[in-house]
Amino acid sequence: MNIISVGVNHKTAPIEIRERLSLSEVQAKEFLTNLIDDGIAQEAMVVSTCNRTELYVVPGMPEVDGNYMKEFLISYKDAQGEVRPEHFFNRFYCNTARHLFEVSSAVDSLILGEGQILGQVKNAYRIAVEVQSAGILLTRLCHTAFSVAKRVKTKTKIMEGAVSVSYAAVELAQKIFSNLSIKKILLIGAGETGELAAKHMFQKNARNIVITNRTLSKAEALAEELGTNQVLPYESYKDHLHEFDIIITAVSSKEYVLTEPELQQSMQKRRLKPVIILDLGLPRNVDPEIGNLKNMFLKDIDALKHIIDKNLEMRKCELPKVKKIIDEELVGFAQWINTLKVRPTIVDLQSKFLEIKEKELERFRYKVSDAELKRMERLTDRILKKILHHPIKMLKAPVDTADTIPSRVNLVRNIFDLEEQNRLSK
Repeated sequence: MNIISVGVNHKTAPIEIRERLSLSEVQAKEFLTNLIDDGIAQEAMVVSTCNRTELYVVPGMPEVDGNYMKEFLISYKDAQGEVRPEHFFNRFYCNTARHLFEVSSAVDSLILGEGQILGQVKNAYRIAVEVQSAGILLTRLCHTAFSVAKRVKTKTKIMEGAVSVSYAAVELAQKIFSNLSIKKILLIGAGETGELAAKHMFQKNARNIVITNRTLSKAEALAEELGTNQVLPYESYKDHLHEFDIIITAVSSKEYVLTEPELQQSMQKRRLKPVIILDLGLPRNVDPEIGNLKNMFLKDIDALKHIIDKNLEMRKCELPKVKKIIDEELVGFAQWINTLKVRPTIVDLQSKFLEIKEKELERFRYKVSDAELKRMERLTDRILKKILHHPIKMLKAPVDTADTIPSRVNLVRNIFDLEEQNRLSK
């Protein structure tokens, strides 16, 4: 019983190739159904995100290997001539499991430690369950991957620390003002960067968020999404600067949207109460001279990038811990797979020795008392347990490749003269 994985991701293919092979949920369901109905796969799952499209397949026919699945996906997406086999990675058996564990624990992400991928893997498993393409092997593989991700998240710092400008800005604000729920925040600009910053603020319990934007409807839409419903007309937000403890700027502008005289006047009205200004614009939105004002904390993208770099370095230092967790879970998963493959032989082995025991005890049934017979039975049980311990342990032990399992099974079946010696190796 083997499991293979093939796919494209940010390491193997450029974005245009990844986009070409991307599968929507509807397409993923159809694709998996085709694999099962055509007998190509016994089990199958597809993980498709903006950075990867990866197939996890338990083959249903001898000819189904990594190359077969590459061509099948390319054909399904009608991408012949655009996508080539060399754009894919190809793994099998325990390396497939290791890869999914690395993906789920966010060490194979474009941004190290980016935790969103776990939800995407869970969604991929949900789809496989819905179309009934997830059997015993994929179910165990996925649940082990979820366990790996949980251990990695709780036992390491691989997902800690901001690694995006928007989140770094919020993290910095929280360090300066520990309780964001009591602070009043102004967001200037409701584009993608500003929206992310506002949402990160909201996740940190900030609720008093006021939004201003050149296009009022965009500000209103974001305010409604956050549930704050607080907006300011772009033409008049400068009249209210003194009201805010945190100001975030994220607009596209060739000129400064906040100048030193404007903030100096604002600080006078605030009686020098501290203010954080987070300039997320590129080019900068805020006059750098503002940083010289008393109790005015100004941080731009360069300052935030320094935080991000430190956090990424910290995450990299956690990789050995993550690898240790993955290795531990991989051993357990491999042992479980081996148990599936060797279980019939273990059952046959135990049955044969049990039959020998019963025949030998039967010879003494009428020669000894019932009490003596029971003692003999207990003694033979202990002896058989010790005799069978090593061969069973050897059968279940982890192996480097799937090819060694049939050889182990055949060895045991031959030594102990078990019937149907080669049924697992076929």
